[in-house]
Amino acid sequence: VLALDSQVPGASHGDLCDARLAWLAAQLDAARDRPVIVALHHPPFASGIGHMDALRLAPAAAAKLDALLRGHPNIERVLCGHVHRTMFTRFGGTLASAVPAPAHQVAFDLRPDAPSAFRLEPPAFAMHVHTPEAGVVSHHVYVDEGDGPYPFYEPSGELVD
Repeated sequence: VLALDSQVPGASHGDLCDARLAWLAAQLDAARDRPVIVALHHPPFASGIGHMDALRLAPAAAAKLDALLRGHPNIERVLCGHVHRTMFTRFGGTLASAVPAPAHQVAFDLRPDAPSAFRLEPPAFAMHVHTPEAGVVSHHVYVDEGDGPYPFYEPSGELVD
């Protein structure tokens, strides 16, 4: 896992300076023979949620990151947060995802003039597991598991109806 600091002190949007991108390039070059996950807080892609897209990774930095990642086919995932919603898209030649939050979730509203708002949806997080046969498998996990688990089958092997 290669983690990048995308925080801009005193601001809500993200950015990556040339020094951070150079560090990432060196790390990726050294890891060409093994699977890599790249993580950063601010999504390098648009979510469609206008007020959050204004606070994403700066587009110029996102374009540089995209070009850098495309040269490394061993990158399994790009992981980010900030939007407090589960999202998946293609970025940098691989799968990118944003994860939900164990706190509030940003309101899902794709209208161009949607207000900045949050919802008290169930808290959740993502668990990423790497296996040799499948690579990275990502799970959406609720903090409160709810009732259960309940069996699908009776001890006799019959399906619970």
